[in-house]
Amino acid sequence: MSSGPAWEAMQLLAEPTRRALYVACRSARTPLTREELAATVGVSRRLAAFHLDALAEAGLLTVDYARPEGRRGPGAGRPAKRYAAVPVDIGVSVPARRYDLAARVMARGLGTADEAAATAATFAAATDEGQRVGRAHRAKGRLSAARTTDMLVNVLEELGYEPRCDAKGCVELRNCPFDAAVTEATDVVCGLNLRFISGVLDGLDGHPSVRASLEPSDNRCCVTVRRD
Repeated sequence: MSSGPAWEAMQLLAEPTRRALYVACRSARTPLTREELAATVGVSRRLAAFHLDALAEAGLLTVDYARPEGRRGPGAGRPAKRYAAVPVDIGVSVPARRYDLAARVMARGLGTADEAAATAATFAAATDEGQRVGRAHRAKGRLSAARTTDMLVNVLEELGYEPRCDAKGCVELRNCPFDAAVTEATDVVCGLNLRFISGVLDGLDGHPSVRASLEPSDNRCCVTVRRD
């Protein structure tokens, strides 16, 4: 978002209930009704509707209508209004800072470098930084695979990856913090991401069965973490 819309979005999200509803929408895999979101956040349906419509008007949520699953034909009732988060990045600084621009320029330079040494150095730096982050969150004692996954999810949540873990311990990352640079040098940025997350696992001294791998897919980060 540009500075004007971003500033307006930040003002909207400064209200705690509105921010909680927006986070609930971002966390959901499917659109949710105002009743579901009200129950998730713990507010009344009317209050939820007021805040959700404000977020939709600002372009932070999309709206559609659908009948509850299993209800069809006469007597099924009116379609319910549902909300889903729009995949946007919001950042505000005074004065303006364009770190996304710097990231794109550097990624483009690395992606077109004649010598592989520049990319190798970047990957090494990503591993080192990941290890540093992991060590800062390291717990005492040996970690099981499940505990390693839990700790990694906590770290990645702090870093903005929006991780989601299924019952089998597979962690998908719904957001890529390096998204601004991906289109300029996909192989470099995805490789950097993989080495950074692998470095975090190393720094945590996690269970060796928990590994990161490249599994590119639309609408999420290219890295997935699984248990062997």
